[in-house]
Amino acid sequence: MLDWHELQVFVVAAELENFSAAAQELNLSQPAVTQRIRALEQRLGVRLFERQGRRVFLSELGAFLLPMAKDLLRRSNRLEEMISSLRGEVVGHLVVGCSTTTGKYLLPPLLARLIERYPGVQATVRVGSRKRVLELLVAHEVNLAFASAVIPHREIRYHKFLTDEVVLIAPVQHPWTQRATIQPEELLQERLILREPQSGTYQAMEQALARHDISVDELQVIMTLGNSEAVILAVEEGIGVGFVPKLAADRCKRLGNIQIVPIKDTHMNYIIWMAENTMQPATAAQIHFLQLLKEEGYFLVE
Repeated sequence: MLDWHELQVFVVAAELENFSAAAQELNLSQPAVTQRIRALEQRLGVRLFERQGRRVFLSELGAFLLPMAKDLLRRSNRLEEMISSLRGEVVGHLVVGCSTTTGKYLLPPLLARLIERYPGVQATVRVGSRKRVLELLVAHEVNLAFASAVIPHREIRYHKFLTDEVVLIAPVQHPWTQRATIQPEELLQERLILREPQSGTYQAMEQALARHDISVDELQVIMTLGNSEAVILAVEEGIGVGFVPKLAADRCKRLGNIQIVPIKDTHMNYIIWMAENTMQPATAAQIHFLQLLKEEGYFLVE
């Protein structure tokens, strides 16, 4: 008979490739992790890991068994949640995948309200690129994913979740912060800090400037950074001006180190999409989270 605790230790250790890190993640001692892995190996009669110093790597059989172990744990959790639902309780673990901006500025307060309403619910936010979080959704590693673009997939259904705006920010001492607006052409004379071309922020900016016949290639791009927080920090240091989602800019603006600079006749809107896997049954926590979103005014339109 398989031991569910041993399976859970195996899955976490396989994902982290480090028994010490797995012990910390599971609130166990390292000897306890090692003992459970060995017990599972003895129970199955196979070696699950190859060890090289402090690093561990999945053996060929371990890599083969990992997806099945994950599936068994998901089914076990789902069964427990269904039984609790039949008793009228809302419990479970809601795992959400999202981009950095959405994850840091939008989802935490919403998830906090969900947990306050249903104390039996736990929540985890897994942050990554939009491509990565959609891969996690297809792999059933997250219940919902939030992304700034639609990548068609036969198992994924998208809902329009929120329209946000990309804005230009500058240090508070910058001359532009004293003006009502700037002309789009003035961007050509300023040092710019941009997100990477694959980001929704970059693409919204690129499309908006193209409507003014301005190409990104004409801009004085002095730095390209991988997240909005890094762009904001660089702007605060006076390195240049940059484009970030308004969700991120509004919070940092309140701290008094940056200002939003309007660009005349320029709107850089983009859509945040919520995605769900149609092949993955919704959990009780997921259903109640979607209900909370509707109550909060997020109209999930397909």
